[in-house]
This record gives sequence, structure tokens and C-alpha cells, in this order.
Amino acid sequence: MLTNPAVVLLNLLFPATWLLLLLECAAVGVEGLVYLQCARRIRRPFLFSLWANGCSFGLGLVIGGIL
Repeated sequence: MLTNPAVVLLNLLFPATWLLLLLECAAVGVEGLVYLQCARRIRRPFLFSLWANGCSFGLGLVIGGIL
């Protein structure tokens, strides 16, 4: 949840598909590192981060009427 506002803001300021994908990948990496350091019970923190961000991205597409 901490990376989402930054990704959305940067996407609004610089709308480009390649940049959005890069920002989403960066968010997955940053959140994976946070989960790795702070949530010891999560077995695969980067996979969990990828899954959570994928769900968030997909929901955003549904709400935005793209899917």
C-alpha cells in the first residue's frame, strides 16, 4: 500500500505503458524487500508481493473499465 500512491502519481504525471510496467516491477521489488525484512511468516515474500500487486493492478483495470 505504500508504493501504490507513488506509482499512481508518477503514472498520472508521465502516462506511458512502458513506464507503468517499470513502476509496477519496482513496486513488487520494494514491497518484496519490506516483506522479507518485516514479515518473517511470509514464506515467499517476492511471490506474495507479485500476487498482491497483480490483484491490485487487475482490480484497477476492472474499475477503470478496461477489462
